[in-house]
Amino acid sequence: MDTLYSWFDRFVAFVAALVRLVCIVLATALFLIVIAAIVFRYGFGQAVSWTEEVPRYLLIWISFLAAASCVLRREHVGFDVLFNALPNRVRRVLGTVLSLLVFGFGWVVFRYGITFVQDFGSDLMETIPYTNYWYYPAMPISGFLIMLFSAKVMIDELRSEEAGAIAGASVETVGMEQHP
Repeated sequence: MDTLYSWFDRFVAFVAALVRLVCIVLATALFLIVIAAIVFRYGFGQAVSWTEEVPRYLLIWISFLAAASCVLRREHVGFDVLFNALPNRVRRVLGTVLSLLVFGFGWVVFRYGITFVQDFGSDLMETIPYTNYWYYPAMPISGFLIMLFSAKVMIDELRSEEAGAIAGASVETVGMEQHP
């Protein structure tokens, strides 16, 4: 069982690193396109039509992927003071329940994201002759990642002696606390 958990742990770590790398690449592309738009508009007096639309879609991808990444790192908004005031056993149960709710949210984003892609993916973009199939999948992909990462958080919550899901502990620090 530990081998399966170890494999799952490495797989999730790889996916998380890949998601962060994709976010960095997309944010860099977004930055470069916006700078190019400024240079073309104010430097050469020529506005390039797609430089408004493409950064908007890149921002959609960045937002959805980063939101999923934050699930794994436990960086979403939480009530740490209340959570930390609870006994450890109650925190573990509450952390697991909250992870189940996040998993359910990921399922909704995934399921309805697929419907969204099917219904509207064939529409054309406003300024460039491409369909919306290249950016609408951000929603179901993010939903899948939210489910994967919340499952990892839930498993960690159940396996760990200490409850840390909402207490600001991240995947990188759970189990690495120094004991005197």
